[in-house]
Amino acid sequence: MAEPVEKITLDDHIVSKKRIFFIALFLCLGFGAFAYAFTHLGGGEEGWQTVTIDKIADVSSSYDFTFLYEFGKGKTSARRERNSLVSEYRTLTERAYKVFDRRAEYAGIGNLCTVNRHPNEEVKVEPELYRALETCLKYDEKLLYLGALSEFLDALITSDGAEALKEYDPYSDEAVMRFFRETAGYAGNGSVSLTLKGENKVFLYVSDEYMAFARENDIVDFIDFGWAKNAFIADYLADELVKKGFTHGILQSYDGFIRNFCEGEEEFAYALTFAVNNAGHFHAGEMRYKGKKSIVWLHDYAANRAESDYRVLELSDGRKRHTYLGTDGLPKSALPDMLIWSENGSCAEISLQMAQYYISDSWQAEEAYETAGQLKIGLMTCSDGTLICNDPAVSVPAPKSYGDVVFRLELRTSE
Repeated sequence: MAEPVEKITLDDHIVSKKRIFFIALFLCLGFGAFAYAFTHLGGGEEGWQTVTIDKIADVSSSYDFTFLYEFGKGKTSARRERNSLVSEYRTLTERAYKVFDRRAEYAGIGNLCTVNRHPNEEVKVEPELYRALETCLKYDEKLLYLGALSEFLDALITSDGAEALKEYDPYSDEAVMRFFRETAGYAGNGSVSLTLKGENKVFLYVSDEYMAFARENDIVDFIDFGWAKNAFIADYLADELVKKGFTHGILQSYDGFIRNFCEGEEEFAYALTFAVNNAGHFHAGEMRYKGKKSIVWLHDYAANRAESDYRVLELSDGRKRHTYLGTDGLPKSALPDMLIWSENGSCAEISLQMAQYYISDSWQAEEAYETAGQLKIGLMTCSDGTLICNDPAVSVPAPKSYGDVVFRLELRTSE
């Protein structure tokens, strides 16, 4: 039997899910992983525009994303194209929220909460959730099972004050540390597993011992996508929009997942942000590339207000708590930033294929670059201002300098 763990309770107001301010937030971002540079954003009906939705429901993933689209390339007028796109985007973002929601069930929808509320039963889920679960099981099933800690991480990151740290932070209290480690132990020892049955049916197995532990410790979610949730949502939204004929857009989440699904060979400039030693994080320049891309920026610090509220807790002594959980259940990152990209792989695929190198106690550069090369994944990291990149097709013209912080680009391949 597992050693008893001091019970951890959650305060409902701490894990509030309303994020109404995100739309205004994204409109004023100056730089970071979600800022794209274009010649200009159009002021009329044609050209690059930020897609906004009027009268958004509370249950909408649009709060986590900005959406840029180039109007005027379709067969209809730009105005008609916009109206059609906005309607489709509204429907998709509301559905994405419901399908990937771990906290609530919705009539007629088999979502993530449905799976968690019916352990040891076969349930039918929505096709997009089934595909996401399939991807996760293929590349990193431990991510799913560590999802039991997602609610507690949310409570930790959105908390403030010494009392909250004592209740939720594994590094501040031995009982909480033991709880995180023991939960991770169940995640890794076969006490929980998900089986895909075909025809969108799944079976979530939870052992009797783990069920008893869960009841004692208020665990209600046995699986979750954790830090990668918006990777799956970005892929779903982009893929569905392309199916509907919208092929000139860029979706970008507040936490670093980007899907550029633009047809053709137009050149884009992606704004690079990297941390340097203890000097802070800086706009390091622009990565130029052509055509569609999935881009993922893993970083263990808050680059905007949304991240400081929902993804990263930065303590007064410089320590950080974030959502990247290691197999031992504890937040960890091998280095401040890791940028990856691919023309053919989705955000979720490349994230799960490379996350093992980032969510680690130490940075294994040789192995990371070798794996990225084999998988044809672009990889860029920063060491003392040197931007180390394995993709000769991208360029960073005139990297930035900030006093003692000087960025430069170095090409590195796995050969």
